[in-house]
Formats: sequence, structure tokens, C-alpha cells
Amino acid sequence: MRVDPDCADLGEKRRLRRRRWAVVVTAALAAAIGAGLLISGVASRHRSAPPSEPIKVVVSPPAKPPPSGERFGVNVNRLFNDRAYPQQQIDAQLQALRGTGATIARSDALWEVTEVQPPIGGVHRYDWAFDDTVAGSLAAHDIRWLPIIDYSAPWARSTPGKLHSPPRSASDYGAYAAAFAARYGLGGSFWRARPDLAAEPVDTYEIWNEPDNPGFWSPTPRPTAYADLYLSARDAIDGVDPAARVIVGGLTHPQSFLPEIVRVRPELRGEIDGVAIHPYGLSPAGVLRNIRIARLALRSIGMGATPLYLTEFGWTAHPSGAPSAVRESPRPGYISRSLAALGHLDCGVAAVVLYTWVTPESNPAHREDSYGIHPPNGGTTPDTIAFADGLKEAAGHSPALMLCGVG
Repeated sequence: MRVDPDCADLGEKRRLRRRRWAVVVTAALAAAIGAGLLISGVASRHRSAPPSEPIKVVVSPPAKPPPSGERFGVNVNRLFNDRAYPQQQIDAQLQALRGTGATIARSDALWEVTEVQPPIGGVHRYDWAFDDTVAGSLAAHDIRWLPIIDYSAPWARSTPGKLHSPPRSASDYGAYAAAFAARYGLGGSFWRARPDLAAEPVDTYEIWNEPDNPGFWSPTPRPTAYADLYLSARDAIDGVDPAARVIVGGLTHPQSFLPEIVRVRPELRGEIDGVAIHPYGLSPAGVLRNIRIARLALRSIGMGATPLYLTEFGWTAHPSGAPSAVRESPRPGYISRSLAALGHLDCGVAAVVLYTWVTPESNPAHREDSYGIHPPNGGTTPDTIAFADGLKEAAGHSPALMLCGVG
């Protein structure tokens, strides 16, 4: 690889990186402000009240205080969900991940795997083998699990045989969430049974994945049904792990979905500990613009202090033309500049989780196979180096980047 002599000095490299992501943030700020004005204009055309009548918004704090610091990590869903990696390879992958400075990892807590059969006489029977593997593997490498409580057990689906169909009963989902928290949360039975592990109890639970996306809430997202699911799960988790935070599952369109779930269930305002979003963008500027849109949406419904959790964003390397696809050469810069900027935003961000650590890289025509930043068989790539560099920049001392007006 050619080395630019002007960048040979490490300090100069860092200064250049800071200048680059500062330019990205400036551009994103301009784009975000434009988008925010556009959203306000569209919303005003659909209000039933006359423009001169003030809109009353009840301001509500998050149910629990925001976390004291921002955490960084990556999704590891394919490492476990594919069930293609032996334990030795899983450990090698997680050792490399921890070496980057990441402290959290997001992955599914699959109800569909853990409770295959329906309850008998109201008694649920869970097989925790899959979840034990995830929890134990991550804890062995000092990584905290950020679980997504999903997807419906086959017998519980509202549309039988339909993958990613929501549950027909929020209470059955809540029962699973409570059992999961009792096992892997603070003081959970899994940690008591594994004194060989330094406990990494789950402290944040994400309720479903993309409930506003028909691909994951099939066939059609329903704000009322999701609001009820969230409330059931939050009550259930709070009953066994009161200190835990329960967050709305990663949204793709928070500007429309959040106002709707609060409209149908106003009590949500005092029950939400955080909101997860998936601010995918064609560039770092697009990611930042989408974060600002989400913050404005929360502010518009009186939840401006509610933390944001960025639980997915990233870029696939193949195929060209796919959504969020970039050539392999600019991707490392996108990763490092995004992470560096996200560590200094004034948008009330509690966690930043890139998508994703490893994918099979077996089919260039399938975009999901090329999101991974770390090779399946180990080694180092420009992407993993950029990820580690971005985390260091995010943790460094830099002025706040004024994008959202929060903080």
C-alpha cells in the first residue's frame, strides 16, 4: 500500500482525520437542518388545528435516568445466528473484537429458538442452550450483551407459518422477556451457575427489531400492537430486574412511528427508557442527518430527553447499487469518521453499535453477506483498523459537535 509522505507522522495523521470528520459533520449539519425544516413543513400541512393555534406538548423525562456514559460496540448476530462457527472460532472473533476497544455487542435473544413448544397448563418451558452460548461467549471476553428480544416462537405467531410475524399474545412475549431477564440480568441464575465467569449481566433490553419495517413485523407494522408489546415486556422485565433499561426496538422511520405509538398509547411517554434507531445512510453525513431527524421526532412528542441508541448502521461492500452499498476503498473512512463524530455529538446518544462484525462473505451478489468488517477466518482488514481507530477518536477529548441542541 502506498504511504503518503505528508501523512507519515502519526500526529499529523490524527489531525488530518479530525479535520476530515469535522467537514463531514458540518455538511451533515447543513443537510440535517434542511431535512428538519422540510419535516416541519410537511407536518404542518397535516395538522387539524389552525396554524395560529399553539400545539400543546407534554414534556416527559425518560422512565429511568440516561446512562452516565456513551458505549460503543458492534452487532455480532451472524456469529451466533448462523450457527456455522465452532466455539474456537467464536472465541477468536470475540478476542479480536475486544481488542478494538468495543465493550458491547448486540445480538438476538431468539424466542423462536428458546421456546419451540407452547406452554402446558400455563407453564412455559425454555431451552436456554442458544442464549447460554451467547451470554457465556461474550462474558468470557469482557463484552456486555445488548440483546434484542425477538422473534415470535412458531406456536405464538399471529400469522401461523409467517416468519417475523408478531406474537398474537403480548403476555406470552412478556413471559419470555421476564424469564430471559431473570436468567441473564443482574443477579441472574446464569451468572450464579457460572462462577468461572466474570459476570456481565444484561442491563439494556431492546424490544423487537425494526417493528416499523414489514420485513420484521410481518405483514404490516401496527403501532398499537407494538406499543402493547413494549409495555408488556417492560412491565415483565421491570418485575425481575428493576434497574434495567428497556428500549424501543431499532426503528427505521422514527419520525413517523414514534408519534403514532405515543398517540395510541399516551402512557408510553413515562415508560420508555430509550429509543433504538437504525440511521443507515449512504455516507456518514446521511447517518448524522437521520440521527438528528430522530432527535427532532422525540422532541416533537415531548420526549426530547429520552436517550437514543444507534443499534445498527453501516455499509455493505457488495453488490454495487444495493442500499447502503459502498466500494470497499471508502468504507474504512466512513467507519472511522462516523464513530469519531458519534462520540462527540450533542444528540443524547447512549450507545453506538455498528452493523456488523462478521458475515460469511461467500456470495458477492447477496448484500447481507458483505456487511462484516472482520474476516470470517480472522486476520486484519482496513475496516477493522478503521473501527478501532474510530473508537479511540470517539473516546478522545474534542469539542462537542452541535447537531441536535441536546446536552
